[in-house]
Amino acid sequence: MHSQPNGSPIARQNASTVDIDRLATDDMLALINQQDKYVADAITACLPDITRLVDNACAIVHHGGRVVLAGAGASGDAALQNARDFAAADNPLVGLSAGSGTTDFASGASALQAVKFSREDMVVVLTVSGNTPWSLGVLHYAREAGARCAVITRVANSEAAALADILVAPDSGAEVVSGFNEPKARLAQQHVLTMLSTGLAVRSGRVYSNLRVDIPASSLYWAERQIAIVMAATACTREQAKRALASCHQHCRAAIVVLLTGVNARQAAELLAENKDHVRLAMQEVKALKTAS
Repeated sequence: MHSQPNGSPIARQNASTVDIDRLATDDMLALINQQDKYVADAITACLPDITRLVDNACAIVHHGGRVVLAGAGASGDAALQNARDFAAADNPLVGLSAGSGTTDFASGASALQAVKFSREDMVVVLTVSGNTPWSLGVLHYAREAGARCAVITRVANSEAAALADILVAPDSGAEVVSGFNEPKARLAQQHVLTMLSTGLAVRSGRVYSNLRVDIPASSLYWAERQIAIVMAATACTREQAKRALASCHQHCRAAIVVLLTGVNARQAAELLAENKDHVRLAMQEVKALKTAS
């Protein structure tokens, strides 16, 4: 089950940065910046695979399943952080990380079992090397459950990649300096994660235009954010936004529908319920009803 390391340190040495220790600071930083730009090119090459990843994840969530982001070490930290950053009330995005001292194959399987993972869910494994035992345990458990498996890795011919239904393997190239924690590969990983989470948010109705509209008024800060969002979405005044939100029991999406269509709060709530909380679809239904009448 264990792989050999993916190439020697010499094989991974970056030919473009062999003289980095001789450069002036500004030249050194310009070289690092240039190398980081290759990450964007690597992501561009993977866009068809990332599209499959997002579309499959959205389908899982649409049918009531969860998308589980799983990784060990720094990849696990990224999974947890991404799940926290894009958390929603119904929590369809779950982060899993291997705990300290629990990075073996069996612990990976146990981690999925602990969150009651099923074939209705989907796992997205983050593993730069593609051969982390914990991540392989996660993948084997998910496959045995009959669930969809996606892998985000640097190594397209790794053990983890062979277990994936959907493989995203950005070729970000050799690191600027060999021996550190692979920052280019992790930057590519984070780009893919952000695309996945943003795509899920947009497709699940949490976004109208380019504004997050599922914000709860759970504190004074978030209540102010609601007002700002409603004002931006509808070009209304602060007082109009506050009145609309109050009439809709501080429901941001409903307040936007009220202000942009002229329906009352109850009708806005019903329209959103019929359209799975998608503001634009609810508004289109109002327009269609007005046209028909």
